[in-house]
Amino acid sequence: MVMKKKAQAAMEFLMTYGWAILVVLVVIGALAYFGVLNPQNLLPEKCTLPMGLYCKDHRVDGTASTVNFKLENGMGQGLMITSITITGQVFTGCTIDLLTAAPGGADTYNLLDGWWLANGDSGSVIVTCTSAIPSFTGKTKGDISLVYCSDTVASDAECLTYSHTIEGDLLAKVE
Repeated sequence: MVMKKKAQAAMEFLMTYGWAILVVLVVIGALAYFGVLNPQNLLPEKCTLPMGLYCKDHRVDGTASTVNFKLENGMGQGLMITSITITGQVFTGCTIDLLTAAPGGADTYNLLDGWWLANGDSGSVIVTCTSAIPSFTGKTKGDISLVYCSDTVASDAECLTYSHTIEGDLLAKVE
């Protein structure tokens, strides 16, 4: 008789709280289905580069198929940035060759080709994509690759010989 009462109590517990657990799972499933629990919507926008070169601001423009960056140099020396490339989910052919197309109003330094960013200075650059950047709700992820050399090099050939590549991340909403 005692064994039957324990089984009955266990069955009553499961029936009572099982329905509550089932309702909670259905609600969580509905929230996930409608995108409320999408981690892309919960994460903040970010643009990160390694220590010393800071991405102060960014914007992904789906209408113009461009990615705008405001970079700040804190590496302790001037830099000649020669190219920036972005790859990722919606970024196709997003690159700028700064040897031939330095940003408007960019300073020149030592007659070197590229975008000169003096130590402590900041500047803006627009990276144009060859394919359209589709607009959608949520955020998109991209990988940033930036090639630079020190502004102490003597020539463009030396800049190419002693160039460095740094990698960064971009998580942004397409506007």
